[in-house]
Amino acid sequence: MLALAIAVGAVAAAAAQVGLEQSAGAAARAAGRGDDPAAYARGATLRIEAHGGLVCAVLERPGLGGALTLRARSCASAEGR
Repeated sequence: MLALAIAVGAVAAAAAQVGLEQSAGAAARAAGRGDDPAAYARGATLRIEAHGGLVCAVLERPGLGGALTLRARSCASAEGR
């Protein structure tokens, strides 16, 4: 039973990570266009970073009931500004 619980938790964490990565990409593209990237954070903590011609979105949120921190980073061109 414990193995099943661990497997289900791992699948849930992986699915949450994929969603967070997609949101980070959308937030980075929005920031590059000059739009509000916070609309894509979906409850995660959002940090925007500028690196030369790139704008990067870093999203963080707790996973597995706070047992770990999920983090995703994505960058897009800042040329849309």
